[in-house]
Amino acid sequence: MQVGCTTSELSEQPLEKFGGVNVICRLPGQSAETIIVGASYSQMAPDNWSGAVLLPSLFQTLVGRKRHHTFIFVAFADGNSDLAGAQYFAAHLTPADVDHTEAMINLDPLGFSPTKISSSDSDKKLVESFFKVTYILKQMASQVDISKGTRVDSEPFASLQIPQITIHSLTREAVADLHPDIARPGFDVASDDAQFRADHYYHSYRLVSGYLAYLDETLKPRRHEK
Repeated sequence: MQVGCTTSELSEQPLEKFGGVNVICRLPGQSAETIIVGASYSQMAPDNWSGAVLLPSLFQTLVGRKRHHTFIFVAFADGNSDLAGAQYFAAHLTPADVDHTEAMINLDPLGFSPTKISSSDSDKKLVESFFKVTYILKQMASQVDISKGTRVDSEPFASLQIPQITIHSLTREAVADLHPDIARPGFDVASDDAQFRADHYYHSYRLVSGYLAYLDETLKPRRHEK
């Protein structure tokens, strides 16, 4: 609300039988074509707050400009890798909602290293656009596939055939350090260096902000491409 999300566009989605609440802010654009930007928050995985806390700032960067797309910012009430909030939100999208959703941008923990994407499970066109923006803004970014070590909130949207991308800052060592109970083979090297750094966080904010603005200008309706 402090950054300008009006009460009419701000809502809560209680998770029936699961507990917790998804917090949703809708930023209307000129069309019904939608970009979902999501991040989870959980006491069981406190590092995920770094993604959720960024949502209001990303909203603030877009609210003052003309937008073609409608943006929906969602803080998912997820537990420790159970995806309850993301699954509940995706399950309650109507067929029309799914048809009009052009992309889902998932923010996993940010600020622990320079920006990264989990490319193997992300939409190839979204990955290509991400690196175009990285080059334009002269930022640092690389690829580390965290889906091999943990579950990500983009999964329920991928099952609906919605293009999605996961942006994060975790190295293989950081995944094991922050989530030792869910680490998988390939993510089994513990690290003492998985510490939050404000400079990494700020650069990720700049990059994601530019990326959302770029997608707003360039994404075409998927149903017209079929």
